[in-house]
Amino acid sequence: MKFYLTVVLLRMLFLGVPTFAQQPTQHAFIWSQKSGMKDLGSLGASSYAQAVNASGQVAGYFVTNFGDLHAFLWTVKGGMKDLGTLGGNFSVARGIDDSGVVVGSASKKSGAVHAVLWTATGAITDLGTLGGSSSEADGINKKGDIVGDSSTKGNSATHAFLKIGIRRMRDLGTLGGASSAASAVNVFRAVAGNSTTSAGDEHAFMWTKAAGMQDLGTLGQSSNAIGINDLEDVVGFSVLTGGSPFHAFLWTVSGGMQDLGTLGDFGANSDAFESNKSGEIAGYSYTDHTDAIYHAVVWQGSTHQISDLGTLGGKNSTSAAINGSGKIVGWSDIN
Repeated sequence: MKFYLTVVLLRMLFLGVPTFAQQPTQHAFIWSQKSGMKDLGSLGASSYAQAVNASGQVAGYFVTNFGDLHAFLWTVKGGMKDLGTLGGNFSVARGIDDSGVVVGSASKKSGAVHAVLWTATGAITDLGTLGGSSSEADGINKKGDIVGDSSTKGNSATHAFLKIGIRRMRDLGTLGGASSAASAVNVFRAVAGNSTTSAGDEHAFMWTKAAGMQDLGTLGQSSNAIGINDLEDVVGFSVLTGGSPFHAFLWTVSGGMQDLGTLGDFGANSDAFESNKSGEIAGYSYTDHTDAIYHAVVWQGSTHQISDLGTLGGKNSTSAAINGSGKIVGWSDIN
């Protein structure tokens, strides 16, 4: 199990992004081709949008005035609503389906973090674990199938899981290594994520009931799949040969893994988080490898042309998810 705040902070340090204590205020946004980038505000300090459904409802998390993380649901009519926890002081929302059901993770009074589901009315349900002490839910599809990762019995390893309806979590195994984590699931229950291999490397995978866990390879050294659409197009990032930089990728059944490039030179970093059925891909890119400026981007068209979505007035921004009509959510510096 990857405790989410730790993962966020480690990723920020790896990317050269300031930590919460250092960075300027950041706000969740929703972007459309017609209206541009709209600030969704916050219920505390900074806020971060993670998912958007077909009707434009947004799920994510915000930093409270006490420094805790709390999940939120944002709607056009109701604005931003705190989704609460399992009795502890931590929760994050990572996915939302078209009926407004939200998934993520939350802490109990004991401090244990479990995968959770919030219904459209805001009720919270503990989804349990694969036998270990912790879990997190990262994605949900239109049928309500949920994926994520959980510690296993004895807390000896963390494995990707698929949960269908009221059934128990299904352990999806690994690519031969010790650990795995699932990030997204499409309507046909194809799952994307990452796993360690028998050699100890980290590789992106796609899992299906028919074929099991398939290694998607890399652009050089390692890879991590973050999103999958209903066409089984997988997106994520891969570290290039030599350990730096990392580039966003698109993997397709027919074409394998393709480097999506960056806004800057070859040394700049980029990452892709989600793709819709139209082939639009949301993510971010550094503008060049010599600075720490990164912007939300979208890749579009058959040539995957990259476009800069700008910011809410600050230096940096990131897009995290995209829906079928091309609405994009993420977060941006506001100062």
